[in-house]
Amino acid sequence: MSLILRSVTKVYDWLVYSMAWLAGAVIVATFMAIIVDVVLRNASLKTPAWTSAFSEYAMLIAAMAAAPLVIRERGHVWVEVIATVTGPRLQRILGLIAVLLCIAISLVMAWYATVMAFDASMRGEVDIRSVIMPRWFLYSVLAVGFTLCATEFARFLVRGEDMYVRSSELQEGL
Repeated sequence: MSLILRSVTKVYDWLVYSMAWLAGAVIVATFMAIIVDVVLRNASLKTPAWTSAFSEYAMLIAAMAAAPLVIRERGHVWVEVIATVTGPRLQRILGLIAVLLCIAISLVMAWYATVMAFDASMRGEVDIRSVIMPRWFLYSVLAVGFTLCATEFARFLVRGEDMYVRSSELQEGL
C-alpha cells in the first residue's frame, strides 16, 4: 500500500472512530440533560426549555455518527437465515447483492440529503423549536453519515469480505 493511500486510510479511520466517540458523547450529554430536567421538575424548579429539542437533535447526530463504525464492526442487521439455510456460494451471491443495495441506498440518501442541505442553506431555513438550528446542519449530518455508510459497505467489496461475518470472527481467523 502506498504512503498516500495509508495516510488517507489513517485519516478515514480516525474520522470513523472520532464520529463514534462523538456519538457516545452526545448520548452521555443527552442522558445528563434529561437527568437535570427531571431533577429540576421534581424539585418544582424551572426546567431548561432546550432539553427536548436537544434530545431530538442528539438522536439524529448519535445515530448517523455511530452508523459507519456499526457497519465496520458488522453490528448492523443481517438476516441470519441467509447464513444458516443457504450454502456458501448462495451466501456469497446474496451477500454481494445486499452490499450493493446498501451502497446504492446509502448513496441515494447521501445525495438527497446533500441537495436538501444546499437548498436549505440557500433559502436560509431554520428549524425553530426551543433552540433555533439551521436546517442545513441537520441535512449535513445525514449526508456525511450516509456517505460514510456507503464507504463502509464498499470496503466489504474492496477487501472481499463477507458482510455477515462479525469483525471479531475475522480477527480470530487471522
